[in-house]
Amino acid sequence: MKHMLKGAAIMAAVIIVNMIISIIGNMNGVDLNSTATATVSAVCAMFIYDGWIRNEKNKENQE
Repeated sequence: MKHMLKGAAIMAAVIIVNMIISIIGNMNGVDLNSTATATVSAVCAMFIYDGWIRNEKNKENQE
């Protein structure tokens, strides 16, 4: 259950960052490609999640 909550927290953070980027882009007249944005966001979320879990596993192994 811990991993599910961590994944949900990371996705919420990525979505908030995407919203901010989209709002700023729309205010400046920049139209972002939704397919590319979604792909980059998903890959970034996976790397952040993997790093967070890896740090947790390293701490458990040291104890």
